[in-house]
Amino acid sequence: MYKNYVSWQDLILVPLYFLVLYFFMLMIKKRNKENALYQKYLIKGFVFKIACTILYCLLVYYYWGMGDSIHYFKNTLYVHHLINIRKEDFHILFQNEMYLADKYSLDGTSTSQGWLLERMTFLLGYLSFFRFVTTSMLFATIAYSGMFKMFEAFTMLMPKWDKPLSFAVLFFPTVAIYGSGILKDTVCIAAMGWLIYCNNQLFINHKIKVRYIIMMTICAFLVFQIKAYIILAFFVPYIIFLIMMLVNKIKNIFFRRLFFPLLILMLTLLYNFNAASIDNLLGRFAIEKLFDNIKEQQQSYFASEESGGGSSFNIGTIEPTMSGFIKKMPTGINATLFRPYLWESKNFLMIFSAMESLILLLITVWILLKTGFFRFFKTIFNDPFVFLFVTFSLIFAAIIGLSTSNFGTLGRYRIPIVPFYLAGILFILYKKKFISQKTPHEKTE
Repeated sequence: MYKNYVSWQDLILVPLYFLVLYFFMLMIKKRNKENALYQKYLIKGFVFKIACTILYCLLVYYYWGMGDSIHYFKNTLYVHHLINIRKEDFHILFQNEMYLADKYSLDGTSTSQGWLLERMTFLLGYLSFFRFVTTSMLFATIAYSGMFKMFEAFTMLMPKWDKPLSFAVLFFPTVAIYGSGILKDTVCIAAMGWLIYCNNQLFINHKIKVRYIIMMTICAFLVFQIKAYIILAFFVPYIIFLIMMLVNKIKNIFFRRLFFPLLILMLTLLYNFNAASIDNLLGRFAIEKLFDNIKEQQQSYFASEESGGGSSFNIGTIEPTMSGFIKKMPTGINATLFRPYLWESKNFLMIFSAMESLILLLITVWILLKTGFFRFFKTIFNDPFVFLFVTFSLIFAAIIGLSTSNFGTLGRYRIPIVPFYLAGILFILYKKKFISQKTPHEKTE
Protein backbone atom coordinates (compact mmCIF):
# COMPACT_ATOMS: atom_id res chain seq x y z
CA MET A 1 0.00 0.00 0.00
CA TYR A 2 2.88 2.41 0.66
CA LYS A 3 5.47 1.46 -1.95
CA ASN A 4 4.09 0.87 -5.42
CA TYR A 5 2.85 4.38 -6.15
CA VAL A 6 3.95 3.92 -9.78
CA SER A 7 3.61 0.42 -11.24
CA TRP A 8 2.60 -1.62 -14.30
CA GLN A 9 -1.06 -0.72 -13.65
CA ASP A 10 -0.29 2.85 -14.68
CA LEU A 11 0.73 1.65 -18.14
CA ILE A 12 -2.96 0.85 -18.64
CA LEU A 13 -4.69 3.48 -16.52
CA VAL A 14 -2.67 6.56 -17.52
CA PRO A 15 -3.34 6.29 -21.30
CA LEU A 16 -6.98 5.42 -20.58
CA TYR A 17 -7.47 8.42 -18.30
CA PHE A 18 -5.66 10.66 -20.76
CA LEU A 19 -8.06 9.63 -23.54
CA VAL A 20 -11.10 10.24 -21.32
CA LEU A 21 -9.85 13.67 -20.22
CA TYR A 22 -8.77 14.50 -23.78
CA PHE A 23 -12.28 13.67 -25.04
CA PHE A 24 -13.71 15.88 -22.28
CA MET A 25 -11.52 18.77 -23.49
CA LEU A 26 -12.65 18.17 -27.07
CA MET A 27 -16.27 18.51 -25.91
CA ILE A 28 -15.46 21.85 -24.24
CA LYS A 29 -13.66 23.01 -27.39
CA LYS A 30 -16.66 22.02 -29.52
CA ARG A 31 -19.02 23.96 -27.24
CA ASN A 32 -16.89 27.09 -27.72
CA LYS A 33 -16.62 27.14 -31.52
CA GLU A 34 -16.71 30.93 -31.68
CA ASN A 35 -13.93 31.40 -29.15
CA ALA A 36 -10.55 31.57 -30.92
CA LEU A 37 -8.63 30.94 -27.68
CA TYR A 38 -10.39 27.64 -27.10
CA GLN A 39 -9.85 26.56 -30.68
CA LYS A 40 -6.18 27.47 -30.71
CA TYR A 41 -4.92 26.70 -27.20
CA LEU A 42 -7.27 24.51 -25.15
CA ILE A 43 -6.03 21.13 -26.42
CA LYS A 44 -2.37 22.14 -26.81
CA GLY A 45 -2.24 23.55 -23.29
CA PHE A 46 -3.98 20.51 -21.83
CA VAL A 47 -1.64 18.00 -23.49
CA PHE A 48 1.35 20.02 -22.25
CA LYS A 49 -0.15 20.11 -18.75
CA ILE A 50 -0.71 16.36 -18.60
CA ALA A 51 2.79 15.69 -19.94
CA CYS A 52 4.22 17.93 -17.20
CA THR A 53 2.07 16.12 -14.62
CA ILE A 54 3.43 12.72 -15.61
CA LEU A 55 6.97 14.15 -15.59
CA TYR A 56 6.41 15.52 -12.09
CA CYS A 57 5.10 12.17 -10.82
CA LEU A 58 8.14 10.37 -12.25
CA LEU A 59 10.51 12.94 -10.73
CA VAL A 60 8.89 12.64 -7.31
CA TYR A 61 8.89 8.85 -7.37
CA TYR A 62 12.17 8.00 -9.14
CA TYR A 63 14.39 11.07 -8.67
CA TRP A 64 13.50 12.65 -5.31
CA GLY A 65 12.14 9.41 -3.87
CA MET A 66 9.69 11.27 -1.64
CA GLY A 67 7.88 14.56 -1.57
CA ASP A 68 4.79 16.38 -0.35
CA SER A 69 2.64 14.82 -3.09
CA ILE A 70 3.49 11.26 -2.07
CA HIS A 71 3.18 12.18 1.60
CA TYR A 72 -0.37 13.50 1.11
CA PHE A 73 -1.24 10.51 -1.06
CA LYS A 74 0.13 8.04 1.50
CA ASN A 75 -2.08 9.55 4.21
CA THR A 76 -5.06 9.41 1.86
CA LEU A 77 -4.44 5.71 1.22
CA TYR A 78 -4.33 5.15 4.96
CA VAL A 79 -7.72 6.84 5.45
CA HIS A 80 -9.11 4.73 2.60
CA HIS A 81 -7.67 1.61 4.23
CA LEU A 82 -9.28 2.46 7.59
CA ILE A 83 -12.67 2.81 5.93
CA ASN A 84 -12.25 -0.42 3.93
CA ILE A 85 -11.52 -2.48 7.03
CA ARG A 86 -14.45 -0.80 8.83
CA LYS A 87 -12.23 0.67 11.50
CA GLU A 88 -13.53 4.10 10.54
CA ASP A 89 -16.43 5.39 8.48
CA PHE A 90 -16.81 8.49 6.33
CA HIS A 91 -17.25 10.65 9.43
CA ILE A 92 -13.46 10.56 9.65
CA LEU A 93 -13.44 13.24 6.95
CA PHE A 94 -15.11 15.63 9.39
CA GLN A 95 -12.52 15.11 12.13
CA ASN A 96 -9.92 17.79 12.82
CA GLU A 97 -6.39 17.73 11.47
CA MET A 98 -4.92 16.14 14.62
CA TYR A 99 -7.22 13.11 14.64
CA LEU A 100 -5.04 10.75 12.60
CA ALA A 101 -1.86 11.91 14.30
CA ASP A 102 -3.31 11.45 17.79
CA LYS A 103 -5.19 8.19 17.25
CA TYR A 104 -2.98 6.43 14.68
CA SER A 105 0.34 8.26 15.05
CA LEU A 106 0.21 9.17 11.36
CA ASP A 107 3.01 11.59 10.57
CA GLY A 108 2.30 14.77 8.68
CA THR A 109 -1.47 15.10 8.98
CA SER A 110 -1.26 17.74 11.65
CA THR A 111 -2.10 20.94 9.79
CA SER A 112 -5.53 22.04 8.63
CA GLN A 113 -4.12 22.86 5.19
CA GLY A 114 -2.61 19.43 4.64
CA TRP A 115 -5.69 17.67 5.97
CA LEU A 116 -7.94 19.68 3.63
CA LEU A 117 -5.80 18.63 0.66
CA GLU A 118 -5.84 15.00 1.77
CA ARG A 119 -9.63 15.02 1.99
CA MET A 120 -9.79 16.44 -1.53
CA THR A 121 -7.38 13.71 -2.65
CA PHE A 122 -9.56 11.09 -0.97
CA LEU A 123 -12.66 12.22 -2.87
CA LEU A 124 -10.82 12.30 -6.20
CA GLY A 125 -9.35 8.90 -5.37
CA TYR A 126 -12.71 7.25 -6.03
CA LEU A 127 -12.50 8.58 -9.59
CA SER A 128 -8.89 7.45 -10.10
CA PHE A 129 -8.74 3.99 -8.50
CA PHE A 130 -6.57 5.56 -5.80
CA ARG A 131 -3.55 5.54 -8.10
CA PHE A 132 -0.92 8.23 -7.65
CA VAL A 133 -0.48 9.26 -11.30
CA THR A 134 -4.15 9.21 -12.27
CA THR A 135 -5.11 11.17 -9.14
CA SER A 136 -2.41 13.70 -10.04
CA MET A 137 -3.90 13.93 -13.55
CA LEU A 138 -7.28 14.85 -12.05
CA PHE A 139 -5.62 17.52 -9.90
CA ALA A 140 -3.84 18.81 -13.01
CA THR A 141 -7.14 19.01 -14.90
CA ILE A 142 -8.66 21.08 -12.09
CA ALA A 143 -5.60 23.32 -12.10
CA TYR A 144 -5.76 23.66 -15.88
CA SER A 145 -9.37 24.87 -15.71
CA GLY A 146 -8.24 27.79 -13.55
CA MET A 147 -5.10 28.44 -15.59
CA PHE A 148 -7.07 28.60 -18.82
CA LYS A 149 -9.55 31.00 -17.25
CA MET A 150 -6.61 33.13 -16.12
CA PHE A 151 -5.33 33.05 -19.70
CA GLU A 152 -8.77 34.20 -20.90
CA ALA A 153 -8.78 37.00 -18.34
CA PHE A 154 -5.38 38.31 -19.42
CA THR A 155 -6.31 38.24 -23.11
CA MET A 156 -9.37 40.37 -22.30
CA LEU A 157 -6.88 43.05 -21.32
CA MET A 158 -4.42 42.42 -24.16
CA PRO A 159 -6.25 41.33 -27.31
CA LYS A 160 -4.05 39.76 -30.00
CA TRP A 161 -1.25 39.13 -27.50
CA ASP A 162 -2.33 35.57 -26.90
CA LYS A 163 1.07 34.08 -27.86
CA PRO A 164 3.19 35.77 -25.16
CA LEU A 165 0.39 35.34 -22.64
CA SER A 166 0.09 31.63 -23.43
CA PHE A 167 3.78 31.27 -22.57
CA ALA A 168 3.29 33.19 -19.32
CA VAL A 169 0.27 31.17 -18.19
CA LEU A 170 -0.04 27.85 -20.01
CA PHE A 171 3.44 26.91 -21.20
CA PHE A 172 5.84 28.24 -18.56
CA PRO A 173 7.54 24.94 -17.62
CA THR A 174 7.83 25.09 -13.82
CA VAL A 175 4.34 26.57 -13.49
CA ALA A 176 2.97 23.64 -15.50
CA ILE A 177 5.09 21.06 -13.63
CA TYR A 178 4.78 22.23 -10.02
CA GLY A 179 1.17 23.25 -10.49
CA SER A 180 0.13 19.74 -11.45
CA GLY A 181 0.64 17.29 -8.62
CA ILE A 182 -1.21 16.53 -5.40
CA LEU A 183 -0.07 19.81 -3.91
CA LYS A 184 -1.51 22.86 -2.19
CA ASP A 185 0.03 24.97 -4.95
CA THR A 186 -2.07 23.16 -7.56
CA VAL A 187 -5.34 24.02 -5.83
CA CYS A 188 -4.25 27.61 -5.18
CA ILE A 189 -3.25 28.33 -8.79
CA ALA A 190 -6.61 26.94 -9.96
CA ALA A 191 -8.53 29.11 -7.50
CA MET A 192 -6.52 32.24 -8.34
CA GLY A 193 -7.22 31.68 -12.03
CA TRP A 194 -10.96 31.48 -11.52
CA LEU A 195 -10.83 34.45 -9.14
CA ILE A 196 -9.15 36.77 -11.65
CA TYR A 197 -11.44 35.55 -14.45
CA CYS A 198 -14.57 36.37 -12.41
CA ASN A 199 -13.05 39.71 -11.48
CA ASN A 200 -12.61 40.57 -15.16
CA GLN A 201 -16.14 39.48 -15.97
CA LEU A 202 -17.36 41.96 -13.37
CA PHE A 203 -15.11 44.92 -14.20
CA ILE A 204 -14.33 44.54 -17.92
CA ASN A 205 -17.38 42.84 -19.39
CA HIS A 206 -19.64 44.48 -16.79
CA LYS A 207 -21.47 41.21 -16.19
CA ILE A 208 -22.64 41.96 -12.67
CA LYS A 209 -23.89 38.50 -11.84
CA VAL A 210 -24.23 36.83 -8.48
CA ARG A 211 -22.45 33.68 -9.65
CA TYR A 212 -19.22 35.58 -10.32
CA ILE A 213 -19.28 37.16 -6.87
CA ILE A 214 -20.01 33.80 -5.24
CA MET A 215 -17.24 32.13 -7.24
CA MET A 216 -14.74 34.83 -6.25
CA THR A 217 -15.71 34.44 -2.61
CA ILE A 218 -15.34 30.64 -2.72
CA CYS A 219 -11.95 30.86 -4.46
CA ALA A 220 -10.63 33.47 -2.02
CA PHE A 221 -11.84 31.39 0.94
CA LEU A 222 -10.28 28.22 -0.48
CA VAL A 223 -6.89 29.90 -0.99
CA PHE A 224 -7.11 31.39 2.50
CA GLN A 225 -7.75 27.95 3.98
CA ILE A 226 -4.83 26.35 2.12
CA LYS A 227 -2.21 29.11 1.84
CA ALA A 228 -3.48 32.19 3.63
CA TYR A 229 -0.42 34.31 2.83
CA ILE A 230 -1.30 34.19 -0.90
CA ILE A 231 -4.69 35.80 -0.39
CA LEU A 232 -3.28 38.21 2.22
CA ALA A 233 -0.65 39.34 -0.30
CA PHE A 234 -3.47 39.75 -2.83
CA PHE A 235 -5.93 41.50 -0.53
CA VAL A 236 -4.28 44.92 -0.03
CA PRO A 237 -3.46 45.44 -3.76
CA TYR A 238 -6.99 44.31 -4.58
CA ILE A 239 -8.56 46.87 -2.24
CA ILE A 240 -6.45 49.60 -3.86
CA PHE A 241 -7.39 48.18 -7.29
CA LEU A 242 -11.09 48.61 -6.42
CA ILE A 243 -10.44 52.18 -5.28
CA MET A 244 -8.57 52.93 -8.52
CA MET A 245 -11.44 51.48 -10.56
CA LEU A 246 -13.89 53.64 -8.62
CA VAL A 247 -11.80 56.80 -8.98
CA ASN A 248 -11.36 56.19 -12.72
CA LYS A 249 -15.11 56.55 -13.10
CA ILE A 250 -14.72 60.23 -12.16
CA LYS A 251 -14.36 62.18 -15.39
CA ASN A 252 -12.97 65.38 -13.87
CA ILE A 253 -9.18 65.00 -13.58
CA PHE A 254 -8.94 67.38 -10.60
CA PHE A 255 -11.49 65.46 -8.54
CA ARG A 256 -9.98 62.15 -9.66
CA ARG A 257 -6.57 63.19 -8.30
CA LEU A 258 -8.18 64.54 -5.15
CA PHE A 259 -10.35 61.56 -4.27
CA PHE A 260 -7.73 58.82 -4.71
CA PRO A 261 -5.37 59.96 -1.88
CA LEU A 262 -8.40 60.76 0.30
CA LEU A 263 -9.80 57.26 -0.10
CA ILE A 264 -6.38 55.72 0.61
CA LEU A 265 -6.07 57.93 3.71
CA MET A 266 -9.53 56.89 4.90
CA LEU A 267 -8.61 53.22 4.38
CA THR A 268 -5.39 53.67 6.35
CA LEU A 269 -7.15 55.44 9.22
CA LEU A 270 -9.86 52.78 9.25
CA TYR A 271 -7.20 50.09 9.63
CA ASN A 272 -5.32 52.00 12.34
CA PHE A 273 -8.47 52.50 14.42
CA ASN A 274 -9.39 48.82 14.09
CA ALA A 275 -5.91 47.27 14.01
CA ALA A 276 -6.36 45.27 17.21
CA SER A 277 -9.69 43.78 16.09
CA ILE A 278 -8.33 42.98 12.64
CA ASP A 279 -5.23 41.31 14.13
CA ASN A 280 -7.44 39.22 16.44
CA LEU A 281 -9.53 38.18 13.45
CA LEU A 282 -6.42 37.20 11.45
CA GLY A 283 -4.91 35.28 14.39
CA ARG A 284 -1.56 33.79 13.43
CA PHE A 285 -1.74 35.66 10.11
CA ALA A 286 -1.72 39.10 11.77
CA ILE A 287 1.03 41.41 10.50
CA GLU A 288 3.46 41.16 13.41
CA LYS A 289 2.88 37.42 13.86
CA LEU A 290 3.33 36.87 10.14
CA PHE A 291 6.75 38.52 10.28
CA ASP A 292 7.65 36.42 13.32
CA ASN A 293 6.67 33.32 11.37
CA ILE A 294 8.82 34.44 8.44
CA LYS A 295 11.83 34.84 10.72
CA GLU A 296 11.24 31.49 12.46
CA GLN A 297 10.79 29.64 9.18
CA GLN A 298 13.91 31.25 7.75
CA GLN A 299 16.00 30.26 10.78
CA SER A 300 14.64 26.70 10.87
CA TYR A 301 15.47 26.01 7.23
CA PHE A 302 19.17 25.55 7.83
CA ALA A 303 18.49 23.06 10.62
CA SER A 304 16.29 20.90 8.39
CA GLU A 305 17.28 18.15 6.01
CA GLU A 306 15.74 20.10 3.16
CA SER A 307 18.56 22.62 3.37
CA GLY A 308 20.99 19.94 2.24
CA GLY A 309 22.04 19.04 -1.28
CA GLY A 310 23.60 22.39 -2.11
CA SER A 311 20.26 24.04 -2.90
CA SER A 312 20.00 26.28 0.17
CA PHE A 313 20.86 29.97 0.26
CA ASN A 314 21.10 32.68 2.90
CA ILE A 315 19.60 36.15 2.58
CA GLY A 316 20.73 37.28 6.02
CA THR A 317 18.64 38.07 9.08
CA ILE A 318 15.30 39.83 8.96
CA GLU A 319 13.81 41.97 11.70
CA PRO A 320 10.21 40.75 12.30
CA THR A 321 8.61 44.18 11.86
CA MET A 322 7.03 46.07 8.98
CA SER A 323 10.12 48.27 8.57
CA GLY A 324 12.39 45.22 8.69
CA PHE A 325 10.25 43.51 6.05
CA ILE A 326 10.29 46.58 3.77
CA LYS A 327 14.08 46.86 4.03
CA LYS A 328 14.50 43.25 2.97
CA MET A 329 11.80 43.26 0.27
CA PRO A 330 14.22 43.79 -2.68
CA THR A 331 16.30 40.84 -1.49
CA GLY A 332 13.26 38.57 -1.21
CA ILE A 333 11.89 39.68 -4.61
CA ASN A 334 15.24 39.08 -6.28
CA ALA A 335 15.52 35.62 -4.70
CA THR A 336 12.04 34.60 -5.83
CA LEU A 337 12.02 35.98 -9.37
CA PHE A 338 15.65 35.97 -10.50
CA ARG A 339 17.46 33.27 -8.52
CA PRO A 340 19.10 30.80 -8.60
CA TYR A 341 21.70 32.36 -10.87
CA LEU A 342 23.35 30.03 -13.36
CA TRP A 343 26.56 29.90 -11.31
CA GLU A 344 24.56 28.87 -8.22
CA SER A 345 23.23 25.75 -9.93
CA LYS A 346 24.44 22.45 -8.46
CA ASN A 347 22.41 19.95 -10.51
CA PHE A 348 20.39 19.67 -13.70
CA LEU A 349 17.08 20.73 -12.16
CA MET A 350 18.69 23.81 -10.62
CA ILE A 351 20.20 24.70 -14.01
CA PHE A 352 16.71 24.43 -15.51
CA SER A 353 15.28 26.67 -12.78
CA ALA A 354 18.18 29.13 -13.20
CA MET A 355 17.49 29.38 -16.94
CA GLU A 356 13.85 30.23 -16.22
CA SER A 357 14.94 32.87 -13.70
CA LEU A 358 17.31 34.32 -16.30
CA ILE A 359 14.44 34.47 -18.80
CA LEU A 360 12.32 36.38 -16.26
CA LEU A 361 15.19 38.81 -15.68
CA LEU A 362 15.81 39.34 -19.41
CA ILE A 363 12.11 39.92 -20.10
CA THR A 364 11.97 42.45 -17.24
CA VAL A 365 15.04 44.35 -18.47
CA TRP A 366 13.82 44.25 -22.08
CA ILE A 367 10.42 45.71 -21.18
CA LEU A 368 12.08 48.35 -18.99
CA LEU A 369 14.24 49.41 -21.93
CA LYS A 370 11.34 49.31 -24.41
CA THR A 371 8.96 51.34 -22.25
CA GLY A 372 11.43 53.56 -20.41
CA PHE A 373 12.04 53.62 -16.68
CA PHE A 374 9.65 56.48 -15.93
CA ARG A 375 6.76 55.15 -18.07
CA PHE A 376 7.24 51.66 -16.63
CA PHE A 377 6.61 52.74 -13.03
CA LYS A 378 4.09 55.43 -13.98
CA THR A 379 1.91 52.79 -15.65
CA ILE A 380 2.06 50.58 -12.56
CA PHE A 381 0.54 53.35 -10.43
CA ASN A 382 -1.85 54.64 -13.09
CA ASP A 383 -3.47 51.46 -14.34
CA PRO A 384 -5.56 49.42 -11.85
CA PHE A 385 -4.88 46.04 -13.46
CA VAL A 386 -1.15 46.58 -13.85
CA PHE A 387 -1.02 47.77 -10.24
CA LEU A 388 -2.90 44.69 -9.02
CA PHE A 389 -0.81 42.17 -10.95
CA VAL A 390 2.61 43.70 -10.29
CA THR A 391 2.18 44.69 -6.64
CA PHE A 392 0.60 41.33 -5.73
CA SER A 393 3.51 39.58 -7.44
CA LEU A 394 6.14 41.68 -5.67
CA ILE A 395 4.56 41.44 -2.20
CA PHE A 396 4.11 37.69 -2.54
CA ALA A 397 7.62 37.31 -3.98
CA ALA A 398 9.05 39.20 -1.01
CA ILE A 399 7.18 37.02 1.51
CA ILE A 400 8.27 33.68 0.08
CA GLY A 401 11.76 34.92 -0.83
CA LEU A 402 12.36 35.95 2.78
CA SER A 403 10.80 32.85 4.33
CA THR A 404 12.23 30.16 2.04
CA SER A 405 15.92 29.32 1.95
CA ASN A 406 15.84 26.45 -0.52
CA PHE A 407 15.87 26.97 -4.30
CA GLY A 408 13.92 23.79 -4.99
CA THR A 409 11.09 24.78 -2.66
CA LEU A 410 11.20 28.36 -3.93
CA GLY A 411 10.66 27.17 -7.51
CA ARG A 412 7.41 25.54 -6.41
CA TYR A 413 6.20 28.34 -4.17
CA ARG A 414 6.60 30.99 -6.86
CA ILE A 415 4.21 29.42 -9.38
CA PRO A 416 1.26 31.74 -8.53
CA ILE A 417 3.61 34.71 -9.03
CA VAL A 418 4.97 34.02 -12.52
CA PRO A 419 1.72 34.40 -14.55
CA PHE A 420 0.66 37.57 -12.71
CA TYR A 421 4.12 39.12 -12.87
CA LEU A 422 4.61 38.43 -16.58
CA ALA A 423 1.07 39.57 -17.41
CA GLY A 424 1.60 42.77 -15.42
CA ILE A 425 4.83 43.82 -17.13
CA LEU A 426 3.60 42.69 -20.56
CA PHE A 427 0.56 44.92 -20.06
CA ILE A 428 2.89 47.88 -19.52
CA LEU A 429 4.49 47.20 -22.91
CA TYR A 430 1.09 46.58 -24.48
CA LYS A 431 -0.23 49.96 -23.32
CA LYS A 432 2.82 51.72 -24.76
CA LYS A 433 2.67 49.90 -28.10
CA PHE A 434 -1.08 50.38 -28.57
CA ILE A 435 -1.35 53.78 -26.88
CA SER A 436 -3.47 55.16 -29.71
CA GLN A 437 -5.87 52.20 -29.66
CA LYS A 438 -8.50 51.63 -27.05
CA THR A 439 -8.40 48.24 -25.40
CA PRO A 440 -11.47 46.74 -23.73
CA HIS A 441 -9.98 47.76 -20.39
CA GLU A 442 -9.54 51.41 -21.44
CA LYS A 443 -13.19 51.54 -22.43
CA THR A 444 -14.07 50.95 -18.81
CA GLU A 445 -12.15 54.00 -17.63
